[in-house]
Amino acid sequence: MRVLIFSFFFVFYASGQQGEVLVIGNHERVCFGHSQLIELSDSLPDSLDKYGAILLFSNASSQLNKTHLNRLVSFVEDGGGLYTGAENWPMQAESNQITEHLFKKESYGNYTENSAEVSSTEGNLDLHELESIPTGVTAVAFPLDYRLHVEAWVGDQALILSGDVGEGRIIIDGGYSRFYCEQRTSLTDVLLYKILMYLLGD
Repeated sequence: MRVLIFSFFFVFYASGQQGEVLVIGNHERVCFGHSQLIELSDSLPDSLDKYGAILLFSNASSQLNKTHLNRLVSFVEDGGGLYTGAENWPMQAESNQITEHLFKKESYGNYTENSAEVSSTEGNLDLHELESIPTGVTAVAFPLDYRLHVEAWVGDQALILSGDVGEGRIIIDGGYSRFYCEQRTSLTDVLLYKILMYLLGD
């Protein structure tokens, strides 16, 4: 199954979708497979023009200054896709910085459930084929917001949300540790693929 998913990644990217994917933040333990169109970086590049999506995995202290934040917000509003991943405190600095700016809300709580429930209403990620998804090692929730669709729940709280921001798209995820190499499964591969598909506008 894992080989199949990353074959999908290759076919998807090779088809000329909306640009490269930039990965920033706390990504050292995350598995992405092998794609020349995924670029790992310790900081925000000077230009974001070649990217169709940005995956941001939050640190304990934010690496984003006000200029970086404004550039990321403009990137999304102008049509890009942005994933903001958080975990239990303190690994939520950048995500909270972005969501506070866009929605005036931040992540909260500490959830140790093993699996999250897929939303019963149809969402942007089309997760209905999955009965559940891994929650993450120590997850956080995000407040409900009329501008965002809940994709997955941890208990009765929103774990993964998606929505439009200007011309672009955003995913807010409270359990990014599910993508760590040691946590990786065929379910996490499918979820990451669906996240990228949505962020890149497919």
